Parts: sequence; structure tokens; C-alpha cells
Amino acid sequence: MNELRVRVIVLILCIVVLAIVAFVLTGDNDGGTVSDGGASDAYAEISETSAVTVTSAAIEETVTVSSASVTESETTTVPEETEEDPVPESESTSASRTIITSRVRKDYDNNSVYIDMENILQLPELPVGCEITALTILLRYCGFDAEKTDLARNYLPTSWGNARYEDGKTYKDSFFNYFIGDPFGKGYGCFSGAIETAANAYIADHGGGFTVKNISGSHPDVLYDYLAEGTPVLCWATDGMIEPEYYETWYDNETGEQLDWYLNEHCFVLAGFNMDSDIVTLNDPMKGIIDYNINKFETRYDQMHRQAIVILPSGGGGNVPDSEETYTDTAETAVPEAEEPSYDDNAENE
Repeated sequence: MNELRVRVIVLILCIVVLAIVAFVLTGDNDGGTVSDGGASDAYAEISETSAVTVTSAAIEETVTVSSASVTESETTTVPEETEEDPVPESESTSASRTIITSRVRKDYDNNSVYIDMENILQLPELPVGCEITALTILLRYCGFDAEKTDLARNYLPTSWGNARYEDGKTYKDSFFNYFIGDPFGKGYGCFSGAIETAANAYIADHGGGFTVKNISGSHPDVLYDYLAEGTPVLCWATDGMIEPEYYETWYDNETGEQLDWYLNEHCFVLAGFNMDSDIVTLNDPMKGIIDYNINKFETRYDQMHRQAIVILPSGGGGNVPDSEETYTDTAETAVPEAEEPSYDDNAENE
């Protein structure tokens, strides 16, 4: 590129010099007359025009060559973009969250218990069906070939609330006795009464041999005693053990009792504990098999009205703790005052 520019400049200088020489020679030959001067001027004008034309051509050529050089440089130095290989879906999923669905049975003593059982996830069929999925886990542990969708469709008592309005109050069916909504789509959820009904109906249709016992209201230590005897416990707390969020109040259609529904309600099977490490192990329909701090679990269990169910072999046996009625509340397990949360009309339970 530099060599071309030098050549163009030299060419222009040569043309200018030749024009000057011609002008001088013409002036000398004609004695400097006006006409000759005019002819010389004309020649000079023509020469200047030629020089300009040559210069323009040279500049145009330079620009053309420069553009070509730039294009060639871009073509040779900038590689063609290629589409990156997509990240495999399995790798992307595993990077965001790992769901543990099985765990080797732990050795245990009086301070540590773990009951190994199959995990079942509620998704994708039951986006808000954690309660009936937890029951499916428990029934399978008892030896039944239970299916979560069958239980949700044919055994779980459901209701959209049957809302009515009286004296400025809203009355609906109770979530203690019905699943309010649709576990296959959207809804509030349910507590132990609805799951007890579903469990009894299913067991009766599939040969019996087990008794459903609603132990709601029990001290957390009662739950641990059942585990120590080899009986897992279906119970309620909150999703991820987060603070429950108040959502809506209505009054029971049957009893008139005030019912306060809290978001983040969640149901799972309590499968183990380790008192030395202060953890409980939950078989969670949403997150798989997971450990939580025992104190936080007990707080959320209290806030969800201490809802719990066990399924025992008919005839009793060694699975029923003898000391069930001997526990009293302590400051550590008393229900704390919940902070008043904000409303969220689009939120749903798990």
C-alpha cells in the first residue's frame, strides 16, 4: 500500500514539472506575447486538467486497492462464526439441581434412624399434588402397588370450595377434609383429614391388612419414636422450610370455623433423624430425599398445625410407641408467632 502511494506522488510531480517546463519553453519561443501567453495558459490548463484527471484516477485506484486490501484482510483474519454445540439437556439439568431419589440404609442407634424407601416425584403430572404423592410413597413402603395419579383421580376427596357468602363472610369447604382445587392443575392443597380418607379407601379396595392412624397434634418426639420403631411418618411443614405466607381466610361450610390458608404448605414422608447432627431426613415429592435442620423442621411442623399420619399393620405390634401421650411442649417446640407476609395472588402451594 505504501509503495503504491509513492508511485502516485512521483507521477503527479513528474506531470507538474513537465507542465512547467513546457510553459517556460513556449514563453521563450514566442517572446512572451499575450496570445502565446493565452496558448500557454490553455496548455497549462489542459496539463492541469490532465494532472487532476490522472490524480483522480490514481486516488480512485488507491481507494479501490485499499478497499480490496481491507476486504481481503477481513476475509483472511476473521474466521467464519460457527454455532456452538448446545449443552446436553441432562448436563444442564444436573447442574441446576440434583434430585436424590435413593439412599443406602444408614446404620443407626438411639440417636440416628433412617428408613430406606422409594422416592416418587409429583411432577410432571401433579404440580400441586404433594400430599397424595407423599401418600403414594407411604403406601408403596407398606407393599401396595399404588400409583399417584390413580390415588389423585379416584381416592382423594376434592372440592373447589363450594363458596357461599353470608353476613359479609366467605364460606368454603375445609382443606382439612378436602383437597381444595385440582392436584393435576391448580389448587390450595389439603391436610390430614383428606389424606386419611384417601388412604382408608385405597387400602379397603386393595386387600386391607393396614390401619391408617391420624396422629395430628402429636409432639415432634412422637414422630421420632415412630421412626425408631420402623414406621415412617407422613407429615406437613413448608416447601424448603421457608416461612409460611398468609394467603386467604374463609369459614368452614360445615362448622363455621375460621380457616387461614398459608402458602408454601408442603407434605412429605419423614424418613429419618440424626440427633447428633440436628437433622431430619425427608422423602420429599418435590426435591427427592433431603436433609433439613431439625429445629427448623419442628418450627414449620408446628406452624402447619402438627399434621401427621402413619399407616400400621392391622393388629398393632411393635410399631406403635407406648409413650405417645407423655410429651409436653417446651419453649423450643412451641408455635412461634409468624411474621405477617405480603399477599401474592399468583402464588400456589406445592
